[in-house]
Amino acid sequence: MKSKIPMSSRLLRSLVLAIPFVVACGIVPDVKLGADFGIPAVSGSTTVSIPQDYKCADPITDPAGKYKVTSSGTAEKCTFVFKQDVTAIKASDYDSKPELQGARAVNGIDLEVSKFAVLDAATCKEPSGLLDLVGKAFGETILTREDLKQTPPFTKTIEGPAVDALKSQVQAKQDIVIPVDVTVVVSLSPAPPEKLQLDFEAQPVLSIGFE
Repeated sequence: MKSKIPMSSRLLRSLVLAIPFVVACGIVPDVKLGADFGIPAVSGSTTVSIPQDYKCADPITDPAGKYKVTSSGTAEKCTFVFKQDVTAIKASDYDSKPELQGARAVNGIDLEVSKFAVLDAATCKEPSGLLDLVGKAFGETILTREDLKQTPPFTKTIEGPAVDALKSQVQAKQDIVIPVDVTVVVSLSPAPPEKLQLDFEAQPVLSIGFE
């Protein structure tokens, strides 16, 4: 009498048997690298002060030192841009970390968002004068004002030409830097909050290809 093999056992056996075939045919699956690999998070929670007599384009400082903050605008509205660069892979990692041996490309980047909000620090509510919000990575829009309605955690995927361009950097064993910027547009009438709070935390997960 034949004994029945549980479905999970049969699936595992099929996967184990398939791995040598995949590797033998020259198809190596992508490797996902995130926090466990040591890739730092985009850690962007900060609060900036906006004086009552503030004029767009006046210097503004992030007290946490996480962002370079600039502003521009008109008498009616002001646009604040928070910029941060995150070094996901250092040049030295290619030789020192076995996970990157033979790496040839970045095939995609996921941002696992754990915090995302724009608040009036005094009320802990969305500013009444918030007009727009756009979050970008590599110049590609990944977050919009609509995403403020989502409850984290959620994931945003970066792909396309901006990520394709990283292939040459991987092959040359260069740093992989993720440029992130968040643009917040607020009305100046009514006056913007005295303290504008940006909560943004996201863990990059890189899909590394081995061609």
